[in-house]
Amino acid sequence: MTVPPSDPSSGSSWSPAREAEDDTVPIPGSQVPTSGERPVPVPVPGTGPAPGTSTAPGAEVTEETAPPARVPRNHAADRAAVRAFRPRRVVPAVITAVLMTALGVVVAAEVISALLGRPLRWTPYDRMLSWASTTRWDDSRVLFGAGVVALLGLLLVLLALIPGRPRLIPVRTGDPELIIGMQPKGFTRALTHAAEQVPGIDRARVRLRGRTAEVTAHSPLREPAGLTEAVQRAVTTRIAALGPLKDYPVRVRLRGD
Repeated sequence: MTVPPSDPSSGSSWSPAREAEDDTVPIPGSQVPTSGERPVPVPVPGTGPAPGTSTAPGAEVTEETAPPARVPRNHAADRAAVRAFRPRRVVPAVITAVLMTALGVVVAAEVISALLGRPLRWTPYDRMLSWASTTRWDDSRVLFGAGVVALLGLLLVLLALIPGRPRLIPVRTGDPELIIGMQPKGFTRALTHAAEQVPGIDRARVRLRGRTAEVTAHSPLREPAGLTEAVQRAVTTRIAALGPLKDYPVRVRLRGD
């Protein structure tokens, strides 16, 4: 970098600080500092500290700090997020596809070979036909086989209709074009941090039991009056700040060290 020489006639010399000061562009609505004054930051509406952030040591935290605003509910955005993070049921689908393909290959090979006059006889369908023609419908073996087939079919229908546990937790954005998901481990870690910030709590652990957030907190206090409610409020506030699509009721268990 070339450093410009100083100008004796002007009585001033070049410095990086002066060049940065000369290149400063004022923001609309802000005050340009005069010589010797420090710039005054202009708050931007709708911004604030991110959830889970902490202040610097020695800094004062006042009650005027507004909590993060909740994202308004948008049903189209919520449906898009649910569809995006819906479990695909890959394992049951692959197993069913492989079994159906194998059965189709066997049937096709038997039919084609029989039409060509050279049956493969992979399956003893002659004995199966003879057994089926001589067996009554109320036979225990027939009823057992029909029950097994019906249970398998019902299981496949349930796997297709009932959603499983998603790998990511959908987060409300309010925009159908913006889909965000949070890992369950990161979600519980944020809730654990919120519980541990409550005065009187040494350590905590959060687990997701279905749609319930179970908090196990440890406190050295002998008479922790109101501590359970404080932990529940802190974790509930953090859940509201994260904004998941589904509500997670908080259940707190307080234990002593």
